[in-house]
Amino acid sequence: MARISKNEILKACVNGIKKSFNEYLKWSNGKWLCNAPEYLLTVNIAKELWNIKKEAKFITLEDNIRYTLENANAKIKGKLANAVRSKGRSDIIFWWGKGTPRGIIEVKNAVCYKYKIEEDLERIYAVLKKDSDIEFGITAFYIYRYFEKGNANIEIEKRIEDEFKEDIKKEALKKGFKIKYLIKEIKATNNDAAYAIAFMIHK
Repeated sequence: MARISKNEILKACVNGIKKSFNEYLKWSNGKWLCNAPEYLLTVNIAKELWNIKKEAKFITLEDNIRYTLENANAKIKGKLANAVRSKGRSDIIFWWGKGTPRGIIEVKNAVCYKYKIEEDLERIYAVLKKDSDIEFGITAFYIYRYFEKGNANIEIEKRIEDEFKEDIKKEALKKGFKIKYLIKEIKATNNDAAYAIAFMIHK
């Protein structure tokens, strides 16, 4: 059976966020996703990943990061770097069918500025620096902005381009990693705009 591609994984992430938006809009009688708990996004992303009909795989939620690295055959001696937050947990672990982690996925809701995901990015870089079976880390998030003046869609697209896409790309390349991303518009009005975004940092 064919291997699940990185693009399919990114697609599952943004589709999970969009599904969360549509579900919460219906459940709450019109409230947008920024009012929902973050775990709604996490669960829907996990479901979309599971629904990819390719290759043996499995998914776990909220796994301890040191446990994840040990299962990925990482060489760990002593204390891990602070950025790894070894006693913390990753939102989603995507496993190879052979039983070792392939990637970590960090999920955030209601992100407006890059600093909101910087801790997740630092963890991803620190994990990928380890010699292990883990080949990628993803930050997947819902971004929403309200603008009193101007076109919200134009304004948020500019922010995504300048503050997220370019900054993350430069940072990843500087650290010796590659990057893929997928950006999907969910809904836009004159004053509001919402997008689902997934950035994959990979070896």
